[in-house]
Amino acid sequence: MIRALFREAVAAARGQSVSSVITIVMVAGMCLTVLVTTGRTAAAEAAALEAVDDAGTRTIVVRASDRTGLTTDVLYRLEPVSGISSVTGFGPITDYRNVAIDGGPKVGGRAVYGQLDDVVTPVSGSDRVAMASPDAGRALGLVDKTGTVVDADGRQLTVVGDIRVPDHLRFLEPLLVQPSDAEVEAPLTMLVVLAEDPGQVDALTDVVSGLLGDIDRSDVTMETSAALADIRAAVAGTLGDHGHATVLGILAVSAALVGVNLLGLVTMRRKDFGRRRALGARRSLIVALLLLQVGVTSTVGAALGSCLTMLGLVVTSTPLPDTSFVVAVATLAVLTALIAALPPAVLAARRDPLRELRVP
Repeated sequence: MIRALFREAVAAARGQSVSSVITIVMVAGMCLTVLVTTGRTAAAEAAALEAVDDAGTRTIVVRASDRTGLTTDVLYRLEPVSGISSVTGFGPITDYRNVAIDGGPKVGGRAVYGQLDDVVTPVSGSDRVAMASPDAGRALGLVDKTGTVVDADGRQLTVVGDIRVPDHLRFLEPLLVQPSDAEVEAPLTMLVVLAEDPGQVDALTDVVSGLLGDIDRSDVTMETSAALADIRAAVAGTLGDHGHATVLGILAVSAALVGVNLLGLVTMRRKDFGRRRALGARRSLIVALLLLQVGVTSTVGAALGSCLTMLGLVVTSTPLPDTSFVVAVATLAVLTALIAALPPAVLAARRDPLRELRVP
C-alpha cells in the first residue's frame, strides 16, 4: 500500500511538472536564502564565540603566596562540585636551566597536582622527574625533549618528555612541571578551575572562594573570566535573535507561496479528485497522496538548494555553517512545505465527488 501510494505520488509529481518545478524552486530558494543569510550569521557567530573562548571564558584562577596556607586539600574539596570540568593546582615556582648549557635561559618549574593533559599522577620511578611543554623544551634547549635541568641550589630534575598544555593554561607557558601526588599535603601558589560552561563562572567563583579553607586571604587574589562570559552571552544572544527572526520571516513567506501553489494545483485537478472519491478513495488517501507528492518535490528542492548553496559558499570562500545547521534547514524547509500543503490537501479531500464530477 505504501509503495503503491509512493509510486502514485511520484507519477502525479511528474504529470504535474509545472507545479512540481515551482515547488522545487521555492523550497530550493528557501534553503538558499536561509543558508546565505542566517547560515552566514551562524558561521560568523561561531567564529566570534570561538575567538572569545580562546581568551578563556571558563577559567577561575586563584593566586596565593606560599605563606597563605593554601594546600592540595582544596583539590579534594572541589572534586564533588558540579559544573567544574577540571581543577589543577601548582606549587611554588622555581627557576631551572639546562645543566648542559652554562648560563643558559631559565624556565620556571612547578609541582603540578590534579588534571593537566593526561598527567594526573606522579611519574613512576623518581620524585625528581619532570615534563616540559614544547615551548619550555625549546627555551631550555632540550632538542630531543629529554635532558637534565638544575636550579640555583643545584637540585636537578630529569625531563623525560613533553606535555601538551591545555588551552586554558596557555598563560603559564613556558611550563616545566613535576607531576606530584595530591594525597600528600603540599602548598599551592596557584589554583586553576575550569568551568563546564561560561555561564557558571560567577556561581563557581563564590563556591571556590568558600572552599579555599581557613587561609590568610590577604595574599590571595581571584581572577575570573566573568566579563568575557558576559560578552560571550551578549554576542550569542544578539546574533541568535537576529538569525531566528530572519528564518521565521523566510519560512512564513515560503509557506504562503507553497500553499498558494498547491491550492492552484488542487483547483485544476478537482475532477481527478472527484473521480477518485467516486471510486471509493477515502479522504485520508487524498490527503496522504497530496502530502506525499509535496514531500517528494520539496525534498528534491531542499537537497538541490542546500548543495548548490554550499558549493557557492565554498567557491566564494565564505564562512560555512555547520553540517548540522544545513541538515536542520533542509529538514525545516520540507516540514514547512508539508504544513503549508495540509490545508489545500484537506480542502481537496472534503470536496463532494458528485458536485466535482458535474463541473465541466
